[in-house]
Amino acid sequence: MTHLFTKTAISLVKATALTLAIAINTNNLAHAAEFKFNWTGDTGYLAQGSFNYDTTTAPSVISETGLGATKNLQSLSISFFDPLSNLINSFTPVLSGISNYGFLRFNFDSTTEQIFGPFDVGKDDELPGDTWLNNNLALIDEGFSDEVLAKEFGFNNRDTVGTKQILDLSNNSVQVSKVPEGSIIIGLLAVCSLGLTTYRNLDKATQE
Repeated sequence: MTHLFTKTAISLVKATALTLAIAINTNNLAHAAEFKFNWTGDTGYLAQGSFNYDTTTAPSVISETGLGATKNLQSLSISFFDPLSNLINSFTPVLSGISNYGFLRFNFDSTTEQIFGPFDVGKDDELPGDTWLNNNLALIDEGFSDEVLAKEFGFNNRDTVGTKQILDLSNNSVQVSKVPEGSIIIGLLAVCSLGLTTYRNLDKATQE
């Protein structure tokens, strides 16, 4: 009985892996573009994030501002780290095509694969722990020209009582890299392969 169960489980793993891989490839990856981005301050603070959009509906230049339904972005997430690589906080300003960040400024040229123009990504509800990365173009666009930074980009945080503090500054731009389209399937198949190996080992042990 155990031997029969093991062989059935192996067959199910194979079928599931194939079905999921085909479904993800045809329905999600064929028209999706996903990118990662990062920014490093002069004193070592780091921002890393990712975003994606549907290539069938998006124009060559994607521009998003403020709260509510986005025009093209499906998701946008960002994490902030101190100079020792300790995580400060993580946020998802855009989820399922909805922006929850009132100061959002995001512009991406899919032809050059570069972020440009006003940039403000993170979270700022004037609460302790809020963290965001913005540039002077965003401050001017938002009407805060009196808060223009000493350098182009500023890494901002609110302390335990909600007071804004600038943790790092830099003229470094936000760097972008495209996520390979097949990476999700590769990861899925790797997991399924691990499961298949486990079941095979179990089958062998049962026979012994």
